[in-house]
Amino acid sequence: MPFNPIARYYDQDDGRITEDIPTILGFAQQTGGPVLDLGAGTGRLTLPLAQAGYDVTGIDSAGDMLVIARRRVAGAGLAGRVTLVEMDFTQVELDQQFGLAYCGFNGFLHLIETEDQLAALRAWRRHLRPDGLLVIDVHNPHIEQLAAADGGLTLADRWIDPASGHVIHKLVATEIDLADQVYTIHRFYDEIGSDSVVRRTAITFETRILFRRELALLLQLAGFQSLRFYGDHDLSPWEADSPRIIAVARP
Repeated sequence: MPFNPIARYYDQDDGRITEDIPTILGFAQQTGGPVLDLGAGTGRLTLPLAQAGYDVTGIDSAGDMLVIARRRVAGAGLAGRVTLVEMDFTQVELDQQFGLAYCGFNGFLHLIETEDQLAALRAWRRHLRPDGLLVIDVHNPHIEQLAAADGGLTLADRWIDPASGHVIHKLVATEIDLADQVYTIHRFYDEIGSDSVVRRTAITFETRILFRRELALLLQLAGFQSLRFYGDHDLSPWEADSPRIIAVARP
């Protein structure tokens, strides 16, 4: 899994995102637990759900991320509410059904091929109670913005690592393939040590450029029904220029 090498940077990078936490807590309140966190990472969503009183199973294929998640769960005294499993998205096989399955922060976009998308959706559907909900939260693609960033290298962020005190520079370069609907992202994490030596960690991963009608068709083919779509974490109606596609479906 490409995210293992940068697991130690995740909580200061993508792990700082919080705007979707009230959204997932709201859905959990509707359905009740237990909750299946699809792409748990370092526990960004798993911990708030467990702190709110829900039993949570988090799966991720990046074992190094789950090591950090387990440490955070133990430190918060939530081990009794949280189960973390290293498992592929498309091959979820658990002896349990859930009230809510949530795939947040563009996780579904890491499935490039249609066969993998459908395999994942069908597996997730099998793990939902008949009255359960699946929620998928992905970026709404704006082709002009994606194309404008194609090929460029930018300094995306900068922070001080709390453990080492080192300065971290995050640089991002992107490539867009509109014909195959694939967006390739190159991330470079340059860590400047106390000796002024720069140590670089690099990862490359692909994400699917996925449109709302395409996602709706995938959900229907996988057997989901009662589809609803929202345009942001405030659950405003989806429109063409919305920042997000938040799909809500029943099994």
